[in-house]
Amino acid sequence: MLAAIEVSTRISSVALLDLVTGEELAECHLPGDWESAVTLLPALETLLGDKGFSSADLAAVAVSTGPGSFTGIRVGIATAEGLCLPGNLLAFGIPTLDGIAENLREEEVQGEALCLLDAQRGEVFVGHYEIGKEDLREMEPAGILAMGQLPGVLKGKAWIAGPGALKYEKEIREALGTQALFAFTHLHQPRAMSIARLAYRRWQKGERP
Repeated sequence: MLAAIEVSTRISSVALLDLVTGEELAECHLPGDWESAVTLLPALETLLGDKGFSSADLAAVAVSTGPGSFTGIRVGIATAEGLCLPGNLLAFGIPTLDGIAENLREEEVQGEALCLLDAQRGEVFVGHYEIGKEDLREMEPAGILAMGQLPGVLKGKAWIAGPGALKYEKEIREALGTQALFAFTHLHQPRAMSIARLAYRRWQKGERP
């Protein structure tokens, strides 16, 4: 069993995935006004209990590693450490931008994509991906860019996703014009289940971090 934690933005979530079958067992999104440090473990314990499991059934934990909220990421990693250390569980660190790209892939959105998180001061953290049917590929290392720099990144038309895309939609449309294909609203929020799927694929490839 793998537990996944996503706390890099205001809306946190936890998820469970079966490492044997790959079945997505459960996911829970926490209200944005709740303190993640207080609610993460109870939410995970509730998910496990609802499925008839406990923390003793976990073999691995996956956690988003940012970019994003410093406090949220710190809480997420600390929670993952607390789960992993007693039983020496495997720990997968998954970049938040990869998780947003996985949102798109799971919904069968394919092609070039920019995944964006707010970096403040009118800039965004940018993940540049080629999304295929079965997996996704980072086209270049993630970085921080101003809106006017986005056209220089793209090869052609690209899907745009992430909380940064929602915040700066007007500026992005002005910068990219018809190159920008905005994803459906429900695909913009980082999700624990996407973090879980990415960790599971690494598990399938033999990674045992």
